[in-house]
Amino acid sequence: MSDYDAIVVGAGPAGCSAAMDLAHGGASVALIDKATLPRYKTCGGGLLARAFRRLPSCVETVVERKFHSIHLNLIDRDLHFQATRPAPIVYMTMRADLDHLLAQQARAAGAHLIQQCAVNGIRINPDHAELDTTHGAMRARAIIAADGANSHLARAAGWSDTRHLIPALEYEIGVSDKDFARHGSAARFDFGVIRHGYAWVFPKRNHLSVGILTTKQGRINLHHELQQYLHLLGIKEITHIEKHGHTIPLSPRNQPLANGPIFLTGDAAGLADPITAEGISHAIRSGQLAAQAILTQPSISESADCYQTLVASEILRELKAARVLSSILYRWPKLRNVSFGLSGQKLCEFVTDVVTGEKSYGDAIRRPASYVKAFG
Repeated sequence: MSDYDAIVVGAGPAGCSAAMDLAHGGASVALIDKATLPRYKTCGGGLLARAFRRLPSCVETVVERKFHSIHLNLIDRDLHFQATRPAPIVYMTMRADLDHLLAQQARAAGAHLIQQCAVNGIRINPDHAELDTTHGAMRARAIIAADGANSHLARAAGWSDTRHLIPALEYEIGVSDKDFARHGSAARFDFGVIRHGYAWVFPKRNHLSVGILTTKQGRINLHHELQQYLHLLGIKEITHIEKHGHTIPLSPRNQPLANGPIFLTGDAAGLADPITAEGISHAIRSGQLAAQAILTQPSISESADCYQTLVASEILRELKAARVLSSILYRWPKLRNVSFGLSGQKLCEFVTDVVTGEKSYGDAIRRPASYVKAFG
């Protein structure tokens, strides 16, 4: 049996961030992934400024485009807003390249990267856990679950799934030079094209990532909705297309996110932003917080308590505030329309400040007098 201080399951932004910090802190750590890197990962690939700043500077090498402006449109009310910043607001990447680079950085820090390694079973003890994997048995004082929205490890460790899971669909499309020129100048977010959701256009180096999601659970034909969106955009000539569907957890699990030696991070914990549905920012930070708790506490039970406290303070409180504001966007369309009609530019600037890390959603809750005019 292979022994480690920690085993990280999943080589995405959460897992690689945790593995890097653990290795830098002197822990023996295995970073395992069921696939061979690089592998395609369904994701819009928009790396927000608040997430970009938490990653190694070498991430710049996998950035395809940078945008200092974002466009936010309320299509059904013909309202259009733009926010611009001196520094980039969003960095466009392909997740296969981003995850591969981060895994290599974790290995360079000292983590043992094991690919094509699937977890088949888990045995949990008070002070350690054992994994049965396709590479043999592994044992560690701490196991970090960073294996995404469909976390096999969370289920195997006994967590019930109380997250609000929503569907999203993304097309990677090649378009004519004319269409690329029309849609390639900024990241675009369109509300009022699908009930309880939004659509987006993320320009990459030589293609567009176009997607749509809804926060409403139930049967819906997202392929039809996305085709309608492409028609709205005026995109008719598509030279190639790749279609990918996935789920996004818009609410955290209602149980503690650490149970004995098992720590849930990123989408496995349900830490995506309920307003933007972006998950990379909190995934990175949760991985870093898990590493911090494991490195600084003398026992695994104290590490679990420390992690829960840190996540509650830095992430869960912010997600709670975001869920209040997301109701305006997705549950109450009439209030959304009134709000954007009165103060759409102010709201656009506020959300931009949040995704760049200058403000938090909690600011709007803690200081409502500053924003009450925006909501009529």
